[in-house]
Amino acid sequence: MRKKTTIVDIANHLGITPSAVSKAFSGHPRISDKTKKAVLATAEKLGYQPNYLATGLRKGRSGLIGVLVPGIHLSFFGTVIKAIEETLGEGGYNVIIAQSQDSHEKESAHLEGFIKAQVEGIIASVALDTRSADHYKRIGAQVPVVLFDRTLRELEVSKVVVDDHLGSVKAVDHLVSKGYRKVAHIGGYEHIEPFRLRIQGYREALDKHNLDVPEEYLRQCKLTITDGKEIMCDLLDLPQPPDAIYAASDLPAYGALTVLKERGYKIPEEFGIVGFSNEAYTSMVTPTITTMEQHTENIGLLAAKSVMDQLDHLYHGKEYIPQQNVLTPKLIVRDSTNR
Repeated sequence: MRKKTTIVDIANHLGITPSAVSKAFSGHPRISDKTKKAVLATAEKLGYQPNYLATGLRKGRSGLIGVLVPGIHLSFFGTVIKAIEETLGEGGYNVIIAQSQDSHEKESAHLEGFIKAQVEGIIASVALDTRSADHYKRIGAQVPVVLFDRTLRELEVSKVVVDDHLGSVKAVDHLVSKGYRKVAHIGGYEHIEPFRLRIQGYREALDKHNLDVPEEYLRQCKLTITDGKEIMCDLLDLPQPPDAIYAASDLPAYGALTVLKERGYKIPEEFGIVGFSNEAYTSMVTPTITTMEQHTENIGLLAAKSVMDQLDHLYHGKEYIPQQNVLTPKLIVRDSTNR
C-alpha cells in the first residue's frame, strides 16, 4: 500500500518547515504568494489529501450533519435524504447517513456514533420500536436535533411534519363520498406521533359521518406489505367485513390490494383502498392506488434549513426556539377508489 503523503513530505520536498506548509494551506498573510503557489503545486504533484475533518475540528466545526432514517429502501426516505443532502451541500455541509431499521437499539447506537463522529447537528425520523425519548434528549443536549415525519410528542425539538390528522380526515371523507361505509384502518403504532394523529383523524372523521368504528376495524402494525396482507385476510374473515381500507402507509395498502385481487374482489366497485405517502409504485400497480402526497422534497428542504438555522443561532450566541413546520397533505385520487 502506498504511503499517504503528509505535510512533512511537502515541507521536505520544498526545504521549508511543516508549519510554513500548514500556514500556506490556511492562507496565512505572512506566507508569500510564491510559497503558497509552490506548496499547492507540490501537494498536487505528491497526491496530498488534506484532512478536512481535522482542520474543521481545530476551528470547532466539522461540517458534518448526521441523517438517521428507518430505511432507505422506501422512496419517501430516499427522496427526503436527496433534498436534505442537496440543501446542506449548498450550505457547505456534508452528511453521514444511517439506518435504524426501525430498531430502538440501532437508533441509539447510530446517534451515539454521530456524536463520536463530531457531527454538528442531527436530522432524524424515529424508529417504530422507539417508545422513549431519553436517548434523543441526551443527544439534543449536545447538538441541534431536527425530527421529520415520525416524531415523539414529548421531545421539544424542531420538527417537520405533514398534518397527519387532516390527512386521515381527507382520506375518510373521500371514501365516504364514494359510497363506502365500513372503513377499516391499518395504522402504525400509536406511540409514534404521526400514527397517533392519523388514528385520531380516522376516528373523528367516521364519527362526523355517523359511522361506527368497530374495534376490530382498527389495527396497529409495522406497516409492511406482509402486515397489509395478514390484516386484510383477518378483516375479510370477520362476520361484518369492511368495504374499504385506509392505510397509514402505501406498503400495507399494496399488501391489502394483493389479497383482495387474489380473492376476486372488484376494486373499486366492491372495495376501496387509500394509502399514505404517494410511493412511486402506487401509480404503477393495477389498479393504481389512491394515496396522500406528503410533499417529500419540501420535508427534506425544511429539515435541512432548520438544522442550519439552529447552527447559525448557536455560533452567533443567539437563543433558538424550536420550530414546527406543518405541511398540508394532498389527496391523490386514483383507480382504487374512483368508482
